[in-house]
Amino acid sequence: MARLSPNIALNAEALLQKAAEQTGLSDFGDDSFREPYELLLKSLQDEARLNTQGVIMSQRTILRLLVNRLLTEQAFAANPEMAETPIDRPLYILGFPRTGTTLLHSLLACDPASRWLRLWEGLHPAPAPESLQDDPRISTTRDWVAGFEKLVPNLARAHKLDATGPEECLWLIEHTFADLIFELRAHVPSYSKWLVEHEADESSYRYYRRQLQMLGWKCRGNHWICKAPRHLPGLGGLLSVFPDARIVQTHRCAESVLPSICSLCESPQSAASDTVDKTAIGAHWQQRLLEIERRSGEVRAAADPAQVLDVQYADLVANPIDTVQRIYEYHSYNYSAEFENRMKQWLADNRQHKHGAHRYSLEEYGLDAETVRTDFTGIKK
Repeated sequence: MARLSPNIALNAEALLQKAAEQTGLSDFGDDSFREPYELLLKSLQDEARLNTQGVIMSQRTILRLLVNRLLTEQAFAANPEMAETPIDRPLYILGFPRTGTTLLHSLLACDPASRWLRLWEGLHPAPAPESLQDDPRISTTRDWVAGFEKLVPNLARAHKLDATGPEECLWLIEHTFADLIFELRAHVPSYSKWLVEHEADESSYRYYRRQLQMLGWKCRGNHWICKAPRHLPGLGGLLSVFPDARIVQTHRCAESVLPSICSLCESPQSAASDTVDKTAIGAHWQQRLLEIERRSGEVRAAADPAQVLDVQYADLVANPIDTVQRIYEYHSYNYSAEFENRMKQWLADNRQHKHGAHRYSLEEYGLDAETVRTDFTGIKK
């Protein structure tokens, strides 16, 4: 694979054919994925300045997503009743990265009555799991994590991956090829321009809903706990497809949020390209987050205000269990003693910076604190 030229390794039709040959299947599902898929591949070829490792990483990721789409359609064809799996009152965590979403997600996942996405399910969602504790995909994912952390050694300090731990919906929604995770992984401005106008498309959320139905067919909980940065710009589509969703939105000052996102972006891009422009990363994400803030704010203004609860990062960190209690009371979920005990144990086992501090600054990405404060007045509620 390393000998393939970028034009061959990231050829849209060649990868579709390779996925079909690998599985013996031909149905990729709803064709709405094809436009972003083709735009992404073109942007990766023309703009991302990928090195050989970057080409290989991108090819493997895209091939995995295509294979999973084929396996998903096969699973639904064999078990059409999966489409009737209920998804009632899912609880969504919205917020920019580094606003406490991962902490909150981990705490909410302590609820034994809840259902949440495991990393191994996101990487290999099909076929529908029979068990969440005993599946060969778990060991496969552990091997993948070990290899990925060798390629991106700074990742654990920013976001530690665990094959059986709670993970973001990005691992599911990336199968639509319409997700900002691709912007984090590579410099793809043409693709990004398209994505800004299509993040809230209902087609992406309808496909994502089918994935949740498949995963919850035999392994169900009382309600799903979900989170991903893309749910903020995708809020309109989310509420259209999940009208009874309950929302928690986390907030933190932009001076802390923005450089952390830039650092999170720099790590995978440095592994995939030899020409990473940190100032360009800063400029891109400053404008990108401003646009996300504007669009999500418009959706929130038109939505039922009772559907969303705002949580400040400082309050969450200072009083995590009290914050979760407040969320459950506000959204009328059942709060149990076992849930609270599990949260206390998780907090004792997972002190902050357990995997090393994630250090960054505005200045290293060409950003100015005063300008950021002025531009992002709406982030800190």
